[in-house]
Amino acid sequence: MVTETVAELRKIRTDLDMLTNLYSKLVDRLIPEEEPEAEDLKAIRSKDRIASEAELLKVLDA
Repeated sequence: MVTETVAELRKIRTDLDMLTNLYSKLVDRLIPEEEPEAEDLKAIRSKDRIASEAELLKVLDA
């Protein structure tokens, strides 16, 4: 037996799913997904060097 509250919550969930889907489509139209350029792929895949505390303080002039 489905209570009124449960039925209302299901309707709200359906509406939220629909709004989420519409928002996603809107974002896809406004901001199309692009393939990264070679330079970007290199930056993504390369290992970053982590600065030491001394280096940070030197740069910050502290």
